[in-house]
Amino acid sequence: MVPGNQACYATDVPEDVCQYCGCDLDACPPGRDTGFLYGVECSQCPPEKRQTHVLARPARVGELTCPDCGVTIAPAEGHPDVLVVKEMTYDVCPACGERCGVSSVRKLRDVAGGTM
Repeated sequence: MVPGNQACYATDVPEDVCQYCGCDLDACPPGRDTGFLYGVECSQCPPEKRQTHVLARPARVGELTCPDCGVTIAPAEGHPDVLVVKEMTYDVCPACGERCGVSSVRKLRDVAGGTM
């Protein structure tokens, strides 16, 4: 947390309440949604501008595009520039439909040594 910037963090919202609409998630259990996160560091970007990106996708993909230089990174789960692939299972609020939590994470690939 950044000191003096508490407004950016909802630290006082209970886990059993949707942070977006206030729905009681104990009374109305959340649904589930699955998505995938790809941690990418593009080797085609100039070293002085290279950065790590976490790209969210609703399903597994065969290729990714670097958001900085536009190069195609394929295969998405085997390319050396793809450091991490995670399958995320999210809690979805039954009232507003927003993702309001993470119920499980499964690492499919991790060559970053657990740093992402």
